[in-house]
Amino acid sequence: MAAGTISRIRLENFMCHSSLHIELGEHVNFITGQNGSGKSAILTALCVAFGCRAKNTQRAATLKDFIKTGCSYAAIIVDINNQGDDAFKPEIYGNIIILERRITESASSTILKDQHDCVLVLQVVFLG
Repeated sequence: MAAGTISRIRLENFMCHSSLHIELGEHVNFITGQNGSGKSAILTALCVAFGCRAKNTQRAATLKDFIKTGCSYAAIIVDINNQGDDAFKPEIYGNIIILERRITESASSTILKDQHDCVLVLQVVFLG
């Protein structure tokens, strides 16, 4: 897979998904399901993981609104391939960059990890 392509998406307590793991193929991927099954929630999760504001998704007013009802947090974990000529700092990140966005009632954090799950960058924002 080319550098910058998404190989895996994991959601925990995000919108309608309690625990979702999707392995993506190298080229074209189709996500199918009945209305209301959570297909759009996956796209929304990717937007939020990469920094989109809640209001811009047109699905929630604040980030904490994405937390599944009755849960204390939501997590979006995206594995991004980092191999080949276009790899970003492969000597630091390795073959995979893991982007993790965690949302609680009071804060949101974005974490970048290397392929060994070691934290390399951490940003925490307290929600108002």
